[in-house]
Amino acid sequence: MNIKHSIFSVLSLAIMSVGCIETEKSDFELAVVRDDKIIKEYLTKNNIEATETQVGYYYKKEIANDLGNQIVNDDIVGIYYEIKNIEGQLIESHLDESKPPRLYSYSEGGLIPRAMNFASGLAREGETFTLYIPSYLGYQNYGYQQLVLPNSNLVVKVKYAKTYEKEELKVFEQGLIESYIEEKGLEGFVRSPDGLYVKIVNPGSAENMESKTGSVVAFTYKLIQLEGQLLLAESTNNVPFQISLGLSTNLKFLDLSLMKVNKTMEIEVIAPSHLGYGGTSQVFPYGIRKDLFEKSIINQIARPYEPLLFKATIVDVK
Repeated sequence: MNIKHSIFSVLSLAIMSVGCIETEKSDFELAVVRDDKIIKEYLTKNNIEATETQVGYYYKKEIANDLGNQIVNDDIVGIYYEIKNIEGQLIESHLDESKPPRLYSYSEGGLIPRAMNFASGLAREGETFTLYIPSYLGYQNYGYQQLVLPNSNLVVKVKYAKTYEKEELKVFEQGLIESYIEEKGLEGFVRSPDGLYVKIVNPGSAENMESKTGSVVAFTYKLIQLEGQLLLAESTNNVPFQISLGLSTNLKFLDLSLMKVNKTMEIEVIAPSHLGYGGTSQVFPYGIRKDLFEKSIINQIARPYEPLLFKATIVDVK
């Protein structure tokens, strides 16, 4: 089995057509031949000198930074980028450096398109690459409306802005949260020692039982990703969700948010990712994430390393 096929089999987006193994292999090999030819012709036609990798994508280092830290496995990487298909159609751009970089983990399954993830290991902080990516290392035969066309070969510009240690990431997200509160003119949020920003919308009645470890709390809720206000989950038809506080399987922000609450209390909580879903797979463009989740191509709708907004009304405490 050749190198491209081996890597593809391990890191596939799971969006190839369903069929027997031999059919998938044949389809893959045909895609490799087709897309390799298209990429090579594109580079030749545009007089682009780029380095070919064993995996199948090409790269050109546009800006070097020999003093920057080399990106290594499991680094949290912040980048600015622009993704186009080879015909020049813009898929997504995040090049404005007045805005925070977008983050992902340089690890297996850390980022879609995969070739953007692979290329991270070639780069240092502060360097800019242009990547020429065949569809079998991009979105494959996946399509989403007119944004992502099936079998799209890609041209991607990436600036590897910074890598983050865990404590740096906490400071980064704290900045995101405080900027959000300021920009929206929000009042009443208080930062807890754990890093939650909590607002008591309605204190409820002091006569009701207050929750503690072991309490069963029933509540209605909305859970929203802060940037873009992406709705992640909500209670349906006002049917309460129940949680037993103190279980090791609970998301940390839920345990912390729902401790010392009472019946009829309403709260709003902004939580950093280390108290939520942490390092889920990143997806560019952002617009296809929900679709990939609904198709079971990724297993978590929440984006990595971004704060969450949790709104809850307490229905009962037992």
